[in-house]
Amino acid sequence: MLGQLLNLIQNSYDQGLDDYWLPPLVKCGADNLPVGRVQDQDVLIFACRRGEREIQLTEAFVDPDFHHFPREYLSQLQFFPMVEYHRKFADYPPLFHSIKPESPLGEVLAEHGLRQLRIAESEKFAHVTYFFNGRREEPFPQEDWIMIPSIREAVHQNPQMRSAEMAETLVQSLQTGHYEFALVNFAAGDIFGHIPDFQAQVACVEAIDQALGRIAAAAQSLGYCLIVTADHGLLEQAYLPDGSHSIGHTRAKVPFILVDPTVPHNTIFLAPEGSLQHVAPTILNLLGLEQPNLMTGRSLVQPYLTSVKGVVLIVLDGFGIGAEARDTNPIYAADTPTLDRLYAHYPHTALHASGTYVGLAPDSGGNSETGHLTLGAGRIVPQDETRIPKNLTPLHLKENSRFYHSIKHLSPEQSVHLLFLLSPKSSHGSTSEALSLLRVLQEWGAKQVYLHAITDGRSAPRFGAVKFLPELQTALIDLGIGELVTVCGRGYMLDRSGYYLERTQSAYEALVKGRGACWMG
Repeated sequence: MLGQLLNLIQNSYDQGLDDYWLPPLVKCGADNLPVGRVQDQDVLIFACRRGEREIQLTEAFVDPDFHHFPREYLSQLQFFPMVEYHRKFADYPPLFHSIKPESPLGEVLAEHGLRQLRIAESEKFAHVTYFFNGRREEPFPQEDWIMIPSIREAVHQNPQMRSAEMAETLVQSLQTGHYEFALVNFAAGDIFGHIPDFQAQVACVEAIDQALGRIAAAAQSLGYCLIVTADHGLLEQAYLPDGSHSIGHTRAKVPFILVDPTVPHNTIFLAPEGSLQHVAPTILNLLGLEQPNLMTGRSLVQPYLTSVKGVVLIVLDGFGIGAEARDTNPIYAADTPTLDRLYAHYPHTALHASGTYVGLAPDSGGNSETGHLTLGAGRIVPQDETRIPKNLTPLHLKENSRFYHSIKHLSPEQSVHLLFLLSPKSSHGSTSEALSLLRVLQEWGAKQVYLHAITDGRSAPRFGAVKFLPELQTALIDLGIGELVTVCGRGYMLDRSGYYLERTQSAYEALVKGRGACWMG
């Protein structure tokens, strides 16, 4: 039944593409015309969670003033996101409301009149702002944000990304004496951790280490305390036990290094281990500020007298602690004089950054969104990955009265569309969640439900679609509801880097116009 579709996918694999970059594939009928396209007055469920990667495609569907590419505006489309992707979509009630932890670090610092700075590449800008601030879109008072555009072309050939530019921007900002707290995310480790190229990964680490050296020298000369940590593991494991490339997030602990230039380093004592929730309390401790009751993490450092001007928090995205093996660990294989010096001469410890330590399922690897949310919240925040699957029930979903009414009062001309991530598990969603939604739709009487699958290639194996799609088809037959009509990689469907013309347009036109390679169903 899926033979032609699977052949098209295999052809893409043979051309060097993986599931992440699968171009749009659409199901066609006997007349060679696409079937199951999203039409005005239909119901579209965007069954992906997390938020920042879903914004561009959501804009294309719901923003009447959308201008990034010409598109047919479906003004009567009934659109339901899994969670709130951005407050500008407030007119579209989500199936689940996001947890926004109160009194995150940024808010506490603002309440005390401290000036803050956030710097990141565009690829990770939402993490140091929206997620670190407890899922809030606007900065707190006296909080400045600087976004440095990520490299758009030939990314694989630029393992350094914008590391040097970010370091220089931070140093120049610190030299103004304007800030008491600064947060910088180095995105390259996470970007290249997902690229199966060991030498490029090593080069990426070395570029970040050079940038870190520039920052460390400036922090010391200017009297800033420097904290170096990470949000999750990834880059420390280049290969799986079977020899294939490892491009998924891991359950590794991450480093925590504390450099205080105002006191002898041998007088600072850190806890033997901790987790990401303990970073914000540590920063408040260093700044001499009281920790709010809602912030339940604890400081990693025993109290001591310090005269630092402020704190600089560096997040090395994807830098887990791995095996000391030069053939499998790019971080260990790289020439890292700065990290080597910091480890050798300054107090450091290891932090849990995955599983229940950050509000995820016990066996789940960490991710950037959860990591930054936990770093800023100073507590364990229940994550959507754990709370949503168990609540995909008629009883809970009925609480969204508009959604319930839309499904219960479908006309014969209306269809329901389910846009979901084809993956065993991911921070964006999973196939099992889509199947749970299908069961609810079936119970509520929906008849025609079209499925639009977003292939993964990151949290799941790079070439997993040819296995997952037949499994999905079997499940649909068993359920007796649902027709698969679109398959497209998340590189197109879930772009977050502003590639509206190059990626989001292809995704939108596949869903609405049926533009893409056709398979006969």
